[in-house]
Amino acid sequence: MKILLIDPYFKEGLKGFSLGLAYIAGALRKEHDISVLDLTARAEIERRNYKEILQEELVNKNPEIVGITSTSPTHKEALEVAKIVKQWKKIPIIKGGPHETNCAETTIKNNPEIDYSVIGEGEKTIIELVKRISKRQSVKGLEGVVFREEGIVINNGKRRLIQNLDTLPKPARDLFYLDKRFDSYYSAALFEGKKSTSIMTSRGCQYSCSFCSSKVNWPGKIRQRTPENVIQELEELYSQGFRGFMFEDDMSIADKNWFLEFARQIKQKELQIEYSLQTRVDAIDEEIAKTLSDSGCIFIYFGIESGIQEILNRCRKKITIEQAEKAFKIIRQYKIRSMASIQFGLPGEDLEKFSTIRRTIRVLNEKLKPDEVAISPTCLYPGSPLAIEEGVTPEMYENYIKTRADGKMYTKTAHGSYALHPKALTPEKIIKIIKIYESGLDNDIALFKPNRFYKT
Repeated sequence: MKILLIDPYFKEGLKGFSLGLAYIAGALRKEHDISVLDLTARAEIERRNYKEILQEELVNKNPEIVGITSTSPTHKEALEVAKIVKQWKKIPIIKGGPHETNCAETTIKNNPEIDYSVIGEGEKTIIELVKRISKRQSVKGLEGVVFREEGIVINNGKRRLIQNLDTLPKPARDLFYLDKRFDSYYSAALFEGKKSTSIMTSRGCQYSCSFCSSKVNWPGKIRQRTPENVIQELEELYSQGFRGFMFEDDMSIADKNWFLEFARQIKQKELQIEYSLQTRVDAIDEEIAKTLSDSGCIFIYFGIESGIQEILNRCRKKITIEQAEKAFKIIRQYKIRSMASIQFGLPGEDLEKFSTIRRTIRVLNEKLKPDEVAISPTCLYPGSPLAIEEGVTPEMYENYIKTRADGKMYTKTAHGSYALHPKALTPEKIIKIIKIYESGLDNDIALFKPNRFYKT
C-alpha cells in the first residue's frame, strides 16, 4: 500500500527529524510504498505555508493510508493535519507517538478524523495494523491499537515491549535526508558544519521523576542494544558521510560496562566521530569522563532541574547538588562541554519572591559552572505523576489545546507550540523568572540556543 507518514508543522521547538517516525518507516518499507513528509522542514526550507505543501503532497503521493506522529505539545498540530487529510480524501488515518500512549482513548473519542491510535512501541503494531486495514479485517484484539467501532472507543491494550532491540528495523533516514538542503537543516550546529544525525542505543529509564512521562511510554527496565549492533549502524552512517551523532537515549551510560565496551569499539574501528549524549550526574566518574573524551564526546546534557535539594527530593530526581558539582568539575577537566537543564515551577518553588530561583542561579554560577544552561517552565505532560497530582487528565489537556480556555495555564514554550504548566506558574511569572535568569547568570554561561539541537 501507499503510505504517507507525516511529522506535523510547528513553529516552536527544536529542529531535526523524528527518529521514532524513521523507525516506523523502516518497519513498513519492507512491504509497502512509504514516503515521509516533515512539514516543519519543508516549510522552513522552501519558505512556504505548510498547508499548501501538505495539500500538494497528498495529490502527488496519493496515499491510501496516512500516519501522523506527535508529542503532547504538538498534538494540536497533528489534529489539524488530520483534518486537512480527511477533507482531501476519506482514507484511514493512524496517529502514534508519545501522546497517544497516554491519551489515545481521548483522541479517538473526540476526533473523528483519527481512525486508529497506536500506543506504546509501534514497530510491530503498525505492520499488523496496516495488514488488517489493507485486507479490511477487524482490528479488534490487535494489541497496541485503540479504535472506534460503531461510536464506541475500544482499547485493545498495550503490546509487550520489544525485548531484543537488535531486531529493530533500520531507521529510514534516507526518507528524511532527501538532498543537501535537508542534510544542512537536520545537522545540528553543535557539530560545526559536520553532517550529523540522531541515534538511539536504548529505550526506557530506570528512574521515576515526577515531571516525566517516560515511565508510561517505556515501563520496566532499560532495554539496551548490543554495542556491536550500534557500532554497525555507526559504521554504515559513517560511510554515508555522517560525522556527528546525538545519542537520544533517555539516559546514556545507564550501564557502565556497556558504555566502556562501546567506546572501546569506536576506537578499535577508528571512527573519527563527534557525539553528544544526555545522562545523569551520578553516572560520571574519572574513568567514564576519560573514556568519553577519548571516544569523541564533545557535549553532555545533564538534567539538573533545580539547585535546591528539597525540590530535587520532592520531584524524586535522586541526585544531590554535591554529585552535580563533582560531575561538572570532572568533565570540565576533560574539556567536554556541558549543559545544565533547569526547570522552574516544580513543587517547592518560591513563585512569590523567587528566592529558590536566585539560589539556583547561585548554584549554577558558583558550583556547577556549566557551559550552557537551558531554562524552561515545568510542563505537565499527560501521564506524568506531577500532571496527575495537578489534576491534568487527557480530556482536560485536549480541551485546553483546542480552546485555550485558560490563558493563564496555557502558553507557548520551546517544547512545542503549546504546553500546560502548573496553575501557580502564570505567563507573567514565567516572563519574570526568565528575565531573572538572563540577568543573573554569569557572562561565561551561555543560554540554550534551540537551533543547536534536534527535536526527538
